[in-house]
Amino acid sequence: MKRAQWQYLRRTDFPTLAQQDAVVIIPVASIEQHGEHLPVNTDANNCHSVATMAAESIDSFPVLVLPVVWPGYSPHHMEHPGTITLGFDTFVRMLTEVGVCVHTHGFRKILFLNGHGGNSAIISAMRLKLAAEHGIAVVACTYWDIPGVAAVWRSICETDKGFVGHAAEVETSLQLYLQPDLVDMNSAQWVPGVYGDPAHATKEKGEQFLNAAVTGLVALINDLHSGDLEKRLEWGKEVPND
Repeated sequence: MKRAQWQYLRRTDFPTLAQQDAVVIIPVASIEQHGEHLPVNTDANNCHSVATMAAESIDSFPVLVLPVVWPGYSPHHMEHPGTITLGFDTFVRMLTEVGVCVHTHGFRKILFLNGHGGNSAIISAMRLKLAAEHGIAVVACTYWDIPGVAAVWRSICETDKGFVGHAAEVETSLQLYLQPDLVDMNSAQWVPGVYGDPAHATKEKGEQFLNAAVTGLVALINDLHSGDLEKRLEWGKEVPND
C-alpha cells in the first residue's frame, strides 16, 4: 500500500515530496449525531475513505492525505447526544492555520475535501480568506458535489434525489459498505435529526457511491496537479484588458 497518509511520514520525507509537487488533501468533516442507526464518525469516515482511496489509486505523482479534521461546524445538531462542534470563528481559524502550515512546508497544490454539509459555505469562505490574507490558493469541494458524482447517486437512490440527506440513503449506504459493524439497520428510520429515509440503503449502493466519488476525486486531483484546473479558473494570472 502506498504511504499516502501524512501522519506516517518522517520529517525528512516532506522536502522531497514537496519538490515532487505532491498534492495534499485535507479532509474536513464532523463528529455529530447521525440518527439512531449510524455512528457519530460517519462524515469523518466517509470523507477520509474517499480521500485515501483516491490518493492510493494515483501512481504518477505523490498524493498525501492529512488526518481528517474531525470537529466541524455542527451547532444545529447539538440537541442530540454525541455531537461535537467548534464555534464559527474557531473552525475558520483552525482550517486557515492548517492550510498555512501545509503551505509553509512547501506544498502548493492543496485540496480541502469536505464531508459535512454544515461546513460547505464556511470552507468556501475560508478559501478566499487564505488567498486574501496569506496569498495561498487552495481548492475546496464537498465530495458529493464533485462533477459527475451527483448523477450517480441520483440515478441509484430511491429517496435521496435532490440532495444528500443527513443519515439518509446515501450516507447509510456508504456506512454499510465501509463500517457495517457500526450500522443498526433495525433502527434505520426517520427520527428527529435525520433528513431523508435510510431504509432503502444497501451495501451495494454504498460501493457504487464510493467508487463514483473516488473516480471524480481522482479526475479533480489530476487536473489540479497538471495545472488544467488552474487554467480553467484563471488563477494566478492577469486577465488581459481588451
